[in-house]
Amino acid sequence: MERLMRRVLKAAILGATGLVGIEYVRILSQHPYIKPAYLAGKGSVGKPYGEITRWQTVGQIPKEIADMEVKPTDPKMMDDVDLIFSPLPAGAAGPVEEEFAKQGFPVISNSPDHRFDPDVPMMVPEINSHTVTLIDEQRKRRDWKGFIVTTPLCTAQGAAIPLAPIFMNFKMEGAFITTIQSLSGAGYPGIPSLDIVDNILPLGDAYDAKTVKEVYRLLSETKRNVQEPDIKEVSLSATTHRIATIQGHYEVAYVTFKEETSAEKVKEAMDQFKGEPQELKLPSAPEKPILMTNKDNRPQVFFDRWAGDPPGMSIVVGRVNQVNKKTVRYVSLIHNTVRGAAGGGVLTAELLTEKGYLPK
Repeated sequence: MERLMRRVLKAAILGATGLVGIEYVRILSQHPYIKPAYLAGKGSVGKPYGEITRWQTVGQIPKEIADMEVKPTDPKMMDDVDLIFSPLPAGAAGPVEEEFAKQGFPVISNSPDHRFDPDVPMMVPEINSHTVTLIDEQRKRRDWKGFIVTTPLCTAQGAAIPLAPIFMNFKMEGAFITTIQSLSGAGYPGIPSLDIVDNILPLGDAYDAKTVKEVYRLLSETKRNVQEPDIKEVSLSATTHRIATIQGHYEVAYVTFKEETSAEKVKEAMDQFKGEPQELKLPSAPEKPILMTNKDNRPQVFFDRWAGDPPGMSIVVGRVNQVNKKTVRYVSLIHNTVRGAAGGGVLTAELLTEKGYLPK
């Protein structure tokens, strides 16, 4: 029997010269079947990508990509493109992504503008892959052939991925999260040096609130092994900060429970956590979404942000401690521009391919 060949998907990357855009370029240049075919920008149209891009990630710009011309963000120029990756800024992203979806393009967005549209999935593939079916409702309601799928805020992913196996398996009462976030989360050129050097910058009530809101949605869409408490009874709180590291968001969580809960059992649940991407052996799926460390001085941002295979796709969790019989503390680290952005977007595209929403 003749073996069917997998189709190569041609991807357009919007904002391709930005900090998340370059991670898309890096990841897709090595991808087995999704390739960067169209690099879109705004102020650099007509120039070679390698000439105008600040490559603030590992490795070098691949030569075949360095010579590609940056092109306008115009769906009419993308006849041979199969899907769109959109890490555009808040506010600018919404109408652009809608126009692409109207024109029949699948859009995978890292931007916040559509995260709480009721017919748009906000996806971490290991947590809520079943929500892809919202695409069918979206197409019917909006009468377009394309669609939009979003990924959550990087900070929310750093909180939700370790919390998911806890909420799935234990009677979790609440979680109190403190984040220490890197500069790349603010994009380039980012925060003025005099605001961040020799300082810890609180991100404020609005950022705290949107982090909590997104974590609530993700946990509400998990498939659980315990039936209580209802997500509406769970108390979540986040206090968010920016510091002068380049990549990697560090988060400290205190999780409370309605009954006595062993820290060792919590560690075991996180260590064993897997989802549909692991079952399907998707190319960007790490064998373990959560890597546990028993060292009392890890995770560390410098050493652990690239953890996993592919690098940067696993969250590292350590310093798990029994605070009291009903409280467990742990520390986590997520690579914010890889797992928390571009890598998560590519993993979502792979899942959509397997589910039949992208050509296979």
